[in-house]
Amino acid sequence: MRQLSTVLVLKLAAVAFFLNFFWEVLHSRLYETTLAMGPAALGNLLTLQSLKDAGWIVLFYLITLAIFRNTDITRNRAQLAVFILLALMFSFVDERISIELGRWAYAPAMPTVFGAGLTPFLELAVTGLVTFLVVFVIFREAPRAG
Repeated sequence: MRQLSTVLVLKLAAVAFFLNFFWEVLHSRLYETTLAMGPAALGNLLTLQSLKDAGWIVLFYLITLAIFRNTDITRNRAQLAVFILLALMFSFVDERISIELGRWAYAPAMPTVFGAGLTPFLELAVTGLVTFLVVFVIFREAPRAG
């Protein structure tokens, strides 16, 4: 296994944050809750959600790293599949709980899958995969051998 570095984790977190912030901005129009917010409150919420999402992506990555002992997740399809499965399962449960507890409400334009919004359901899986492509393929992050 290649050595995991703090720099790699920080790169993953930073890229995931910016991708999720972009996603949050785009899909914020699909929530009644965010449509009713002022710009400052909306900016704060989107920033907080993006930080949380980046944290989940890093955590799910670390779980797959522990299972597969492979740092470059883009080189192992099974590891990517486990990441996607973790992200989708978590997103579905988290979204259903949030809706049930009234943390937010969907606008009529939000497509749903079994009661969960489609865009939040897909968010962590999609932004996680793009994060890995950016860090490991575009930035060519190659952790040093341990």
